[in-house]
Amino acid sequence: MEIITLFTDGLFASMAAIGFGSINNTPRRLLPWCGFIAAIGHATRFALMHSSFRLDIILAGFVGSIFIGITSSFASRRHGCPFEVLAFPALLPMIPGMYAYGTIQALISYLQLHAAGAPSAHYLDVLAYNAIMTMLIILFLAVGALVGIFLTRITRTTS
Repeated sequence: MEIITLFTDGLFASMAAIGFGSINNTPRRLLPWCGFIAAIGHATRFALMHSSFRLDIILAGFVGSIFIGITSSFASRRHGCPFEVLAFPALLPMIPGMYAYGTIQALISYLQLHAAGAPSAHYLDVLAYNAIMTMLIILFLAVGALVGIFLTRITRTTS
């Protein structure tokens, strides 16, 4: 894996996080931090999925969201803002858009074929797969961010 590809992935995630942060009324002075944190998390996920580790998107996203949680926790303490102000926009670029789109597409195809009386078991399988993947990825992103916060809180109280 090339470093340019990894940097490009982080850069695009950073731009998306800054956009999401501006929509969510994140203070302007914190928008670069949202971008930086998103770049770290998304690049981590990308590296784990495309390197010799070859993790699937669920586990790679989990590890990336742990990095987002840890970085957001430190940055939020430093800038005196709630953790969510930095973590939420940074997590949004890691939402699985293709799986969510595939879920809706399979649902529509299933309903159209079912209404016409045609066999539609294939679309039901695709619907179930994409819906489960979408829910698992989002669940592991949220749990990973919370694990990251928990890890920083534990290290702060023990030292």
